[in-house]
Amino acid sequence: MDMENIKELVKLLKEEELKVITVEDEKEKIHIEAGTGDAAVPGGAQPAANDSPQHADDGRQEVRAAQVGTFYTEKSESGGEKFVEAGDEVSAGDQLGMIEAMKVFNDVTAEVSGTVEEILVENGAAVEFDQSLMIIRRKGD
Repeated sequence: MDMENIKELVKLLKEEELKVITVEDEKEKIHIEAGTGDAAVPGGAQPAANDSPQHADDGRQEVRAAQVGTFYTEKSESGGEKFVEAGDEVSAGDQLGMIEAMKVFNDVTAEVSGTVEEILVENGAAVEFDQSLMIIRRKGD
């Protein structure tokens, strides 16, 4: 991939206010993450405790869309293996799905460890920014 293509990806990252862009073909893979201005945090910036979308009193954490796009719960467009299903145990950082916008795929990852309680959006559905995608019951709650 040449520098012009990389510059276009960085421009897209900024314009669409994306956190991560990963582009892959049979020869190479490019992964770009937006900086936070703070010390680097693996996997991107974490929300402040009071900004976290969760149900504080019942131990459930909402996983929300970080952007507008198409949400995928399956690992390939032709269907098949799912990232997670209701009842699966997940750890913080595990991939739960992905959102595609303009042929750019961004991972949706767990912010907490726990059990996937409910998946609220079907594979291939259009999602809006900050829309609830699934619910995780936090470990130990």
